[in-house]
Amino acid sequence: MTMRARLAAPVAQVVEELNLFLRGWAGYFRYGNSARAFDKIRRYALMRLALFLAKRHQRGRAWGFTQLYRSPNELGLVCLNGIVVAPRPNRAWRAPAEHRR
Repeated sequence: MTMRARLAAPVAQVVEELNLFLRGWAGYFRYGNSARAFDKIRRYALMRLALFLAKRHQRGRAWGFTQLYRSPNELGLVCLNGIVVAPRPNRAWRAPAEHRR
């Protein structure tokens, strides 16, 4: 989504498409112990977006990170923190034997 072939695309469009991808991924994997994985994915998405900005404006990677972190909401990139749901809270993992038939 942030490859060099897309440098002509507006940054807002790239962020919107990246958000759709991240929300879909987060909706599927939010159950269980996935907070650490979400942090890694978020950091990778921020890195790719910063590199995309730097290449788009023909600047160094530090410039891209500066622009990303200077914006009030990191250019609108969705945050995956706080959406992890405990797996089946208040319910057993398996149904009792009489309900499995």
